Amino acid sequence: MLNIENNRGVLFMKKLEMFIALLSMVLLLIAACAPQSQQSFQAGQQSAEKGRAVFAITDAAADMGTVTSVKITVDSVQVHSATKGWIEVSSTPKTYDLLELKAEGKHELLADFELDEGTYGQLRMDISNVVVTDANGQQEAKLPSGELKINGNLVVDANSTSTATFDFIADESLHITGNGKYIMAPVVQLETREDADANVKSGNEVEIKGGKIKTNVKVGMDAKGNVGAGLGIPADIEISIDAGSISIGQKISAKAAAKGNAIFTITDAAANMGSVTSLKITVDKVMVHSDAKGWVNVSATPQTFDLLELKARGTQALITSANLEPGVYNQIRLDVSQVMVADANGEQEAKLPSNELKIFGTLVVGANSTSTATFDFIADESLHITGNGKYIMAPVIKLETKENADVEIKADNTVDIKGGIVKTSVNVGMDENGNVGIGRKISKDAEVSIDGGKIKVKTKIVVGY
Repeated sequence: MLNIENNRGVLFMKKLEMFIALLSMVLLLIAACAPQSQQSFQAGQQSAEKGRAVFAITDAAADMGTVTSVKITVDSVQVHSATKGWIEVSSTPKTYDLLELKAEGKHELLADFELDEGTYGQLRMDISNVVVTDANGQQEAKLPSGELKINGNLVVDANSTSTATFDFIADESLHITGNGKYIMAPVVQLETREDADANVKSGNEVEIKGGKIKTNVKVGMDAKGNVGAGLGIPADIEISIDAGSISIGQKISAKAAAKGNAIFTITDAAANMGSVTSLKITVDKVMVHSDAKGWVNVSATPQTFDLLELKARGTQALITSANLEPGVYNQIRLDVSQVMVADANGEQEAKLPSNELKIFGTLVVGANSTSTATFDFIADESLHITGNGKYIMAPVIKLETKENADVEIKADNTVDIKGGIVKTSVNVGMDENGNVGIGRKISKDAEVSIDGGKIKVKTKIVVGY
């Protein structure tokens, strides 16, 4: 009897061990087949304060004549923050053909990296080699410096995507010496975006949509390797390579005039706006006009600015920096696509009498000099509310232009302007019909309404006793 009981106990223990082993195998199989999001939940908790940063390269060069290829080798890409120092986001050398990117109209991936959330105030690209192909074959171009360090504002938020695009302007970057040698002094338009939608396609092509533009600045490299806004090697200067160093000579032609740099900024000097807490204006385009050249497009990248945020900080933000032919430009035009107002009841779009704000003013651009144009919105005179709580935005602006100014573009895309000669200082406004000029605006004490998509204005009648 005892043997039978012992045998039963042994059999039970063997079955229990087999059941435990089988259960362990099933649990391991379930874990292996679980969706990636479930597997990485614990790791995700650890990296919840990180965001995705996508870095792309493209080229917007004009026609390059006999040059058929400009291949640039990028060894590394780094970003810098005040708290963490320099962080390498790419250390694998990659070669990009700038003219191929231009021809196909695409952006190509530099790096796709997870960064700690925060603000990165500098971006750096290390370039080891540039090879140019023309009718005579291939040759290596001389770089003033292999380090392209740009002040820019890359804001990374947790569980969000930010982007940085280096748009090389090859026709302004590439120069040729008298004996047919090439010099590559990069001219780059840097654009950074926060909370963007970035899709990396096959072939490493990057598609970027939406997001808030934080930096949109054009920088160049001079013959000594210095990098900054307004720097570069002029197209009409004699250049040579002497004992490995780049030498700058005289102008090629007395008739050829060097370009000047024009800086366009936006700010707001509004008084108290009551319950309105945010006034976001989207500028689609900036243009200037001269009698000799007609309308010249200086910026076609939509950007959104919060006027009340600019007022609170007491700063002016960069709209664009452009190299213009020397001369007198007598009109400046802003194309505004949208105005969003936030108050105690939430956010709504304001009605614009016209999307086109064309101002008569004198912008004088001198060769190898910096001029500025500042659009100072007076928000409390621009914004009106109808009887049923709808907003109308009829811009009232002070335009100030300066010649030969001293300009500093900071890492957060704010601009500090000092000195210079004031050429225009004028207040203009827009009426309900979209007309712009001195003395035009919608009176603050007028009754306004929107009827059938059109703005109606009725002057209040005050009865005295």
